[in-house]
Amino acid sequence: MARLLDKTRLNPTKNGALSVEQSIAVDLLILGKTDQATADLVGVTRQTICEWRRREPVFVAELEARRAALFAEQLARLRVLADQAIDVLGEDLQQGDDLRLRQAAAVHILKSIGLYGCEAPQERGLDAIRLDLLDKS
Repeated sequence: MARLLDKTRLNPTKNGALSVEQSIAVDLLILGKTDQATADLVGVTRQTICEWRRREPVFVAELEARRAALFAEQLARLRVLADQAIDVLGEDLQQGDDLRLRQAAAVHILKSIGLYGCEAPQERGLDAIRLDLLDKS
C-alpha cells in the first residue's frame, strides 16, 4: 500500500493535540481499517498504532469521541425507522398470515435503536482515560 506520510512526526505535539499521523490513523480506524492497514497507510508500524491505542490518552479520547459520534449518527438514522417498525409489528399482530420475515426485520430495527436494551457507548473524559491507561500499565 502507498504510504501517506513520512515517519518524522509520530508523537503528539506538546500542547496535547494529535500529530498529523495520529489524526489520520483515527480517521482510518473509524472507517474500519485494521491496525495493520492503518499503519501501512500512515507509514508507521502496527505496534505504533497499538501503542497509541494503549498509551496515548489524547489518541484514545479522540478515537472514542469519534466512535460515539458515529454511533449517535447511525442511531438517529435508525430512530427514523422506528415508527415504521412499530407499524409493521402492529399490522402483523392483527393479521393471521405468517409474516415472520417482516416481524423479524421490525424487531431487529427496534433492537438496533435500543428499545430492547442495547446501550450506546459512553464517551469518557480525558482524565478518565488517563486513569484507565495508568491502571493498565
